[in-house]
Amino acid sequence: MHKLFLIVIFSISFNAFANTVNVHEELTATLENIRIKNDIPAMSVAIITSGELSYIRGFGFIDDEDKKPTNSETLFRTASISKLFTAQAVMQLVEKNKLKLNEKIGHYIPRFQDSNITIKDLLTHSSGISDSIKPVNFDKQRTINSYLDSVIQSLSKNTENKIFEYSDTNFNILGAIIGAVSDLSYEEYAYKNILTPANMNKSGFFNSDTFYFPDTKPTYKGKIIAKIDQRPYDLSFNPSEGLISSVQDLSHWLKLTLAGDSSILKKQTYKRMLEPQVKTAWGKIHMGLGWQVYNSSNEKIARHPGSIRGYKSLILAFPDSKNALILLTNSSNTPRWEIAQSITKILKQSAEW
Repeated sequence: MHKLFLIVIFSISFNAFANTVNVHEELTATLENIRIKNDIPAMSVAIITSGELSYIRGFGFIDDEDKKPTNSETLFRTASISKLFTAQAVMQLVEKNKLKLNEKIGHYIPRFQDSNITIKDLLTHSSGISDSIKPVNFDKQRTINSYLDSVIQSLSKNTENKIFEYSDTNFNILGAIIGAVSDLSYEEYAYKNILTPANMNKSGFFNSDTFYFPDTKPTYKGKIIAKIDQRPYDLSFNPSEGLISSVQDLSHWLKLTLAGDSSILKKQTYKRMLEPQVKTAWGKIHMGLGWQVYNSSNEKIARHPGSIRGYKSLILAFPDSKNALILLTNSSNTPRWEIAQSITKILKQSAEW
């Protein structure tokens, strides 16, 4: 009887293992086909299932000669995924009573004393500020203060009519506020309070002290974008688009975030960030505090895509089931939503998600 029991248990375990292998093979084949079809040189994917890393893989190559394969530690510009880290930094300071969401930003940065914009307005892209100030190359030596002066000059005199408008400027201002109240640079604060606790040891920011670059070059339809046309590295834009990371490092951070781990934030703060705050211009999607949130088939979904010239990225999470995917690529023509739908379909059909 005991022997029969062991045989049954072994059989069940083996079948479950075989099913997982088959699903992962299907995922790999599907993702590689999409990559080739869309001329994406380098792509990395990580999948989290029930709060644990279940799949991680690199696709393609990071060099022109196709000799250096992409892997889980390959570094990409994550673009607007950076905003999620800025939002968490803000909420850490809210927990410490150093920031208040409904406080006007002039309380923290005096040059905005005539503005009625609040911290929450910036987090939810409802300040009414547009992206009229663009990044400039680091050799122009623009400081954060000179960037903020340019923002002040560009602000509409009528700031009463706040509307949703997705804008990097909102988060660049938040980065300056983080620096002002913490007595650290934005980058120092992020390293100390988020990247290090999350074991993101290979991730970082380009800044005036550290010329930190990704392993991958920006492309469009398989061709490297000319240097003059590449998105500049601008210190002022680190809070909105500056994080350079890998799916390996991002998976460490996302696991902690899905678990509500106290090394970054309190559980109730994570939940608060996912509450719908402002309706966006994107259908049923609302802004939470940093996250873009919506419901589909009675499931809560939290996401943030990233896109700058030559790079596209995506984090898509199901907070209740603690399932999620991370996508990083070095191509402007990456079909992120097709990739996300393909992954979700395969995992749900196999009952892994």
